[in-house]
Amino acid sequence: MIQNKLFRECLEAIPEDRMAEFELSFAIAERIVEVLKQKGMNRRDLANKLGKRESEIIKWLTGRHNFTISTLAHISWTLGEDIIMVARKQYDIADENYMRVAEEQMEYGVKHDANKK
Repeated sequence: MIQNKLFRECLEAIPEDRMAEFELSFAIAERIVEVLKQKGMNRRDLANKLGKRESEIIKWLTGRHNFTISTLAHISWTLGEDIIMVARKQYDIADENYMRVAEEQMEYGVKHDANKK
């Protein structure tokens, strides 16, 4: 229970959508920490495996930097564990819709990467 009245008032002033974002971000961070502990790893180990600085890992795990879907996928793959559980659908790569979406995503990625430079 939160004892400090000012802190409680500050929490109550946070819009519900932002609170949901914070809670999800911290739940993801907690899951990553849990997996690291299970594997006997620490933040530095994860940073080395991802080719990142430990300071960036700390930002993710303390909520000071948002995760991207790409980052979450890379962390999951690197750790060999699901970080976020979602219903996964098997895709038929011969399906026209699948191919169109894949092409659009590739095109977006190329344009997005070119704009970063």
